[in-house]
Amino acid sequence: MIRLLVIAISALMATTAATSASAGEFTIKVRGRAPAEVHAEIVSAAKQLCQEALAGEPAARDMASYCVRDLTRDAVSRTKSSDLVAYDKAQGRGTYSMRVATR
Repeated sequence: MIRLLVIAISALMATTAATSASAGEFTIKVRGRAPAEVHAEIVSAAKQLCQEALAGEPAARDMASYCVRDLTRDAVSRTKSSDLVAYDKAQGRGTYSMRVATR
């Protein structure tokens, strides 16, 4: 398993119409940590990135949970950890939900 994981918003930029958001990234320490702990940190980072990327987007409420889920799944797959992948698959929809600020 890799030691550090970088979650980039570039994947989101390719799949959504958010054009004014800038790319962001988080580095998460993976080595020696439990899958639940790593997963929680990945989801938290994904929520922050999606909040920034979807700011001002008219369909932000509809897209938010998909954004978080997709970024989380991409990051989890990059770890190449079967334990973390299995933990992610066991999570329910509520794990990826978030509130989006409306303007």
